[in-house]
Amino acid sequence: MKCNAERFIEALITAEVMEIQRQQAVEREKQQKQAETCVVTVSRDFGSLGKLVAQQLADKLGVRCCDRYILQEVARRAHVDEELVRVLDEHVSKINGHWWQHLLQKENFSYEDYYHYLVKTVLSVSRMGGVIVGRGANLILGKKNAFRVRIIGSVEKCAERVASREEIDMNDAIDKVHEVNNERAEYIEKLYDTDINEPSNYDLVLNSDRYNKEQIVALICDAMEKAGYQLPDENRNNVA
Repeated sequence: MKCNAERFIEALITAEVMEIQRQQAVEREKQQKQAETCVVTVSRDFGSLGKLVAQQLADKLGVRCCDRYILQEVARRAHVDEELVRVLDEHVSKINGHWWQHLLQKENFSYEDYYHYLVKTVLSVSRMGGVIVGRGANLILGKKNAFRVRIIGSVEKCAERVASREEIDMNDAIDKVHEVNNERAEYIEKLYDTDINEPSNYDLVLNSDRYNKEQIVALICDAMEKAGYQLPDENRNNVA
């Protein structure tokens, strides 16, 4: 029969092993939760591959890509027509004029209402995990709650993509790039009182003139891992 001292030592060892196993299980659960609730915000120049990158990144991370969903959810929460939200969304230059005032009175939905429901929607998405496109989500969530990416590109290169995609003249594409970029900048200025190109509002800024969408996604994943994010296991070996 083993003496009491030996039994005591065995009990201590067993307890220690069980505690290590418990801590490992907690850590695995924590890492799994981090992966499931991974949140990335993607701000982008028009024609810079931003939306395509966001969709591919969401697939890699195993989360939802939220673009039009944001509009739908804001409209649902506010009980207004989605078209009204679409007009407000990133088009603040269009809020002047009698037709706009009439539309607001008809729907009883102000720009402040839009911002209120936008914040609620972005926060709700952040709890589930997702890649959020535009809408100043990086400014709503901040650096503690999301990995914030901005994708830029020269006007010429972005216009080439737009001209090819929309089958329009290069000069028209250049005008459209300027127009959309100005609208997005005005949107950020009006809602958040900051410059859309302010580097401190992002964790990573990438120039799409130099990289294709696959390379941009890989660079984002690599930067996220270096920043301490736990990516899904099946994607970690692809980030090289």
